[in-house]
Amino acid sequence: MRYAIVYVSNASEDLEKDQIIDILYKSKDWNNENDITGLLLFSGGNFFQIIEGEKKVIFDLFQEIQADNRHENILQIFGKEIYKDAYNGYESDFVADDSFYDPEKFQDYLNQIKVLEPSAQLAVKNILKAFLPI
Repeated sequence: MRYAIVYVSNASEDLEKDQIIDILYKSKDWNNENDITGLLLFSGGNFFQIIEGEKKVIFDLFQEIQADNRHENILQIFGKEIYKDAYNGYESDFVADDSFYDPEKFQDYLNQIKVLEPSAQLAVKNILKAFLPI
């Protein structure tokens, strides 16, 4: 069974820009190697992530994410079984501030949330508004 978790968190105050870029690249690589789709955003000192994959893998990954001291105030927006991946056919990717922001690519990712229930779509869109202009 596939599972999705969406969360937001605050970067730790002592987290340097090069460490953030390292997190983004390493999470992208690890997720793609482990059949996890989704999106990781970083903007204004905050992370937003959608992770989708096999339920046990996602649960284990989210436990690691919660234990990671490079961020805090982790708020899970939702976690649920999914029957159709929102990001099916996409590798995990990231967007970080203006330096990595590609409006066309981001809009393509945003279109993928249409498979979510309307209430989940609204929650995700509202959070995304805080990260990037949509």
